[in-house]
Amino acid sequence: MRKTIATIIICLTSTLILAGCSGSTDGNLSDSTKSLKEEKPQEETQDEEKPEIKKTDGKEEKASGRKSLAQRMAGKYSYHHSTENGNEEFYIMDVVPFGDNLYAFCGQAMPEDYETLEAYTFWTSEFIPYDADEVKSTEGDTVTVNELRFSVMSNAGMYWDAGHKGKITLTDDGLVFEGFDNDGFLVPEDDNSRLFLKDDRIENAFSYLKNDDEDAPEELQGLWVHSEKDSDLYIEFAGSDMYMYIKDPDHEVIYAAAGCDFHDGSFDCTGNMIEQGGMPFDFSAGFKIEGDELALETEGSDTPYFLPEDGNYKRVSAGEVPVITMDEVELSSDSFGMFGGGQDLDVLKKQDYYGVFVSSAKSPEAFETTLDKLKEAGFAWSFTVYTPDFSGLNPEPYYTVTTGLYTSESDAKEALLEVKAAGYSDAYVKYAGSYIGNRYWYTMKGGEKIDVLKDGVMLRGVSVTIPYYTDTEVITDLLMTEDTVFDSSAELEFFGNYEKGDSPLEWIVRNYNLMHDDIDRYLTHGPALTGIFEVGLEGSTITSYYGSFWWD
Repeated sequence: MRKTIATIIICLTSTLILAGCSGSTDGNLSDSTKSLKEEKPQEETQDEEKPEIKKTDGKEEKASGRKSLAQRMAGKYSYHHSTENGNEEFYIMDVVPFGDNLYAFCGQAMPEDYETLEAYTFWTSEFIPYDADEVKSTEGDTVTVNELRFSVMSNAGMYWDAGHKGKITLTDDGLVFEGFDNDGFLVPEDDNSRLFLKDDRIENAFSYLKNDDEDAPEELQGLWVHSEKDSDLYIEFAGSDMYMYIKDPDHEVIYAAAGCDFHDGSFDCTGNMIEQGGMPFDFSAGFKIEGDELALETEGSDTPYFLPEDGNYKRVSAGEVPVITMDEVELSSDSFGMFGGGQDLDVLKKQDYYGVFVSSAKSPEAFETTLDKLKEAGFAWSFTVYTPDFSGLNPEPYYTVTTGLYTSESDAKEALLEVKAAGYSDAYVKYAGSYIGNRYWYTMKGGEKIDVLKDGVMLRGVSVTIPYYTDTEVITDLLMTEDTVFDSSAELEFFGNYEKGDSPLEWIVRNYNLMHDDIDRYLTHGPALTGIFEVGLEGSTITSYYGSFWWD
């Protein structure tokens, strides 16, 4: 049996159903940059049909040397978007596989002359397949992936979240993205499909490539792997260009490329990392080749950190580059850096409040009768406030009864008149200040937004509010780790399917598995992962559980 707070859901329901979405569907760009300059791209409309996914018969692949799907997807793509106020914008990506691993430099660009599209904000997307055969296929056109994003410009250069699952289909016109949890970039917020059109105007993921064979030593060409690292470092020389690649199961991809100037037994190069938006690095290297062995000696204060000063490499074929699949990816609580949701939660702490206070005491139990009478009188949102939780109240611990918290003094004074009319002549309005406590409510409508990690779980897109105090909500991701605990005050019988000795992580993973494998047993004590949960937070990490609530 779950604890009941019927009055809470009345308020929270109104906030949960509020959602704003701007309509956008896919438009077509003309085949030439010139026509784009002369004619403004067509605005999106909600009624426009989804792009048709065009299949091929494999003849093009055979004619081009039977390239894999990953290699055929390589290229530049854009989606034209107009905001509600009419501003034009393009969502852009440069897809750059390594072997048959799919990566893309992504961003948003505001067009100036329509000749070029350069991102004003950018990140890297890793499209990790569930089945390696799909990206390696020379016949197929569709792959199911999990999209993992990261950027050196935000979230400590680490993954933003546990990703979005969807399908990518290669068509004659571009790439169709389907699913991806309506993330607003790959797909619209109000739909589940979007076509990114081929578009050569997009800026390069790698800014310093030369794309020529001039003076490039023939014996250096091809793919090499470093044999002395736990995670393989691959280097590929293609003409005058050099590509560098490492993919650990539990880290973001390291992917860089540079243009080289070759000398007798050495070269100088300038390049950039895929996620750094053209921020350059420079270094020099001497090389020596004996058969299938390559020795590289790098020098320069700006040499990429992952390149050894003295490295020995072995020649390998392209087919020896492994495809990383989702069953090999090991996301953990350390994968998400600062985990940006903590910044979202700051919104809840910036609001100032006023209370209509009726009485105060050192113990909350002293107010049970007062609270019952206030609620009987129609003040349903009466509750006790712990004074150290608010910047404007007494830092010495007191409990005060208020009929609510108000975001303006005028609203509080209006409520005060009603309270006094009900017989509470000593009630008064007081500035409470901003919330400085650490207890929050998060609301989940179901357990479908849970990602199980190696050492924790991520609760995605949950509604977070300050308990009782306000109906202001923040939609964010919360992280539970092995260090999350049940507070000593928590009534554990209200946590559905709890077993003695469970940690919060064990409790939630068990229910997650039951929900997918044995729904009847999961529902025995009510849907345990659905409801309102009172937790302590540090940033976006849940430190402790205080309560589990349900509604009638």
